[in-house]
Amino acid sequence: MKWEFAQYDKKLAADLGSYLCVSPILAALILQRGYSDPLKAKMFLRPKLLDLDDPFRLKNLKRAVLRVIEAIEKNQKILVFGDYDVDGITSTTLLVCVLRHFGIEPSYFVPRRMEEGYGLSAAAIDRAMSEGIPDLFIALDCGTNAEESINYIRQKGIDLIVVDHHQSKGTSDDGCILINPHVHDMEGAPWHQMCTVGLVFKLAHGLVKEMRTRNDSRSWEINLKDYLDLVAMGTVADLVPLLDENRIVARYGIKRLKTTHRMGIQALIRASGISAGEDITPVDISFKLGPRINASGRLADASLPLEMLLGNDFTVCYRAACELNEINKERQEIERGVLDAAMGQIRQLNLSKQPCIVVHDSNWHPGVVGIIAGKLSREFHRPVIVFGEKDGEFLKGSGRSVHGIDLVDCLANCQELLGSWGGHPMAVGVSVKVRDIDAFRNKINATIEEKYGRDLDLSPSVHLSLELDPSDVGLELLDELELLHPYGEGNREPVFALRNIELQKEPDPFGAVAGNYRFQIPLGNGSWLNAVAWRFSDNVPPPFKKIDLAIKLGWNRWNRRKSPQATLIDWKFSEAQS
Repeated sequence: MKWEFAQYDKKLAADLGSYLCVSPILAALILQRGYSDPLKAKMFLRPKLLDLDDPFRLKNLKRAVLRVIEAIEKNQKILVFGDYDVDGITSTTLLVCVLRHFGIEPSYFVPRRMEEGYGLSAAAIDRAMSEGIPDLFIALDCGTNAEESINYIRQKGIDLIVVDHHQSKGTSDDGCILINPHVHDMEGAPWHQMCTVGLVFKLAHGLVKEMRTRNDSRSWEINLKDYLDLVAMGTVADLVPLLDENRIVARYGIKRLKTTHRMGIQALIRASGISAGEDITPVDISFKLGPRINASGRLADASLPLEMLLGNDFTVCYRAACELNEINKERQEIERGVLDAAMGQIRQLNLSKQPCIVVHDSNWHPGVVGIIAGKLSREFHRPVIVFGEKDGEFLKGSGRSVHGIDLVDCLANCQELLGSWGGHPMAVGVSVKVRDIDAFRNKINATIEEKYGRDLDLSPSVHLSLELDPSDVGLELLDELELLHPYGEGNREPVFALRNIELQKEPDPFGAVAGNYRFQIPLGNGSWLNAVAWRFSDNVPPPFKKIDLAIKLGWNRWNRRKSPQATLIDWKFSEAQS
């Protein structure tokens, strides 16, 4: 892999470090994240809930709050309609809980993916309202581009609020109160990259704020911090940039997860194999908690995790969490089969070097195509779109991109070949007629070459933040790196280079999975740093040779103890050695 070092101003890093009372190393990492202004850098390094902006600065949020208050005061029927992924489920849970606090018992609903498709489909709307027509319909994590469905709801005399963060295809929002920063708010707003659960938290904040001006006693009894566990789960799982207000709510919400009073989350944590009292990390959300919630929406009925998160009986919640475990195992088995078939198709059609890999098979389960797209994108370092099950004459698919390529923007150039499409720059949903699949593959690849250049280099690379001297690696540095947490989209964990290292012992394999190794990195003065290499097969660094290492640094926490540890990302022979 290519090694690419981040560029930064060393003098500015030294000055910023002095101002923040941190090392030049940490100051350089802050600069690389775009924070050259000392005050903004300080807010990034030590985020506070008080730094959250006035919720009423979001366009239409005040209108939405007033309409919700009208429903509360008139005891009107409210229907909360959420998407079936983690963002949608946590958004729905949060809003239902807040409405209950203010005396409303809303009905709530998530569509069945296999039967009703994504978002505000006619079938989903009809089932949602099968037990009665609400006065107020609140759609979460969907609806921005659902013009026909919005009209369908409004024709029934129902008021509609849409809280969403998907990009708009230019449709009108005249039929509803739309809260969507990508449609209305300036790009630099600190809430601009929030996912739906973050926006629902802002809505709840606005509701509490307005009710307090009206001297409603219930507004003083609610503690919005209690909802940050839900906000953190949805924010991390939805892969939005962990910067600005996302960073604030994720940082405090992740801490909240450890001590959450929510029975459903406690049950999910235990069923996921996380020990009681252990710190919860973004990795835990991304690879343990989130997939179990998503699995139900992908393969079964997302009402199961929703009822779990809303539940108050731990035994009942734990039973649901164990059921989610079984569904997740089923999802993993299906996923393995589809991944093998997709890899075979890539080899057979020689697609691995195309700017965008497009594969399809009508037998592939639509609930796993997004996961497969993500795995293939990481494997081949380029955008991937995977189409699965047929719906009439259309194949339904999901795409994942790489940094620097906006898939939504590229799909807009192909829309004459598409049925439904939309999403975020990094993740899209799309459908295409079976007969047009080859034409679409050609069009999307031509579009990427036109927008990003024919010589676009998508070969794998390691993005290194800094080159360290072994003497830099110490407990103080590891403690400072903790200030950058939580890592995620937009705030990637830094990778460091160590030059001319000579291992004194061959790495030892460990664990049940082949390709995992332990070794020690000499730091000089007789000190060593324990290191691990995950899934390195036989390509492990050799002993007694001068090598350069690309590593991540952090605390290894296990059994309530912590110790310094490096994680190997890549290695190569030092220039003098080669």
